[in-house]
Amino acid sequence: DVGGGDGAFLSVAAARAPHLQLSLFDLPPVAAKASARFLAEGLAGRAKAIGGDFLRDSLPDDADVITLVRIVLDHSDATALSILKGVQRALAPGGVLLLAEPMSRSGADAVTDAYFGLYLFAMGRGRARTFDELSALLRQAGFTHIRLLPSRRPLLTSIIQASV
Repeated sequence: DVGGGDGAFLSVAAARAPHLQLSLFDLPPVAAKASARFLAEGLAGRAKAIGGDFLRDSLPDDADVITLVRIVLDHSDATALSILKGVQRALAPGGVLLLAEPMSRSGADAVTDAYFGLYLFAMGRGRARTFDELSALLRQAGFTHIRLLPSRRPLLTSIIQASV
């Protein structure tokens, strides 16, 4: 999980799939919090947190699956492309990216644009993108077989699967 914060997402993944070996990559102080969480939850043997900056450092390589959960949203197209290229390089051949993002839409789901527009205005950067815009970035980064997966709460987060 790149940009995985305190490890909350990986903790849930670990509970649902006890066979997985898990890694989190985030800034060193954030990774330290995730390490403490994994230790407290008895996951230290199968979940590790690695400190680094995904905008400057190479990601650990040979992952079968990498997740980006609400990461691309916070960045410009150029930075988002750089992140996606780094993820593509870190995946093992045949690896998969799961990109979970709020997605810009029209019609009844326009509330997503309004909510995240305000959020991103307050942040001072980033934007919600459409599936087509995200797909274009993924193709530029070297991904193939790009598809939208079902989501329980598409208003908040949609999921794209892409392969290397």
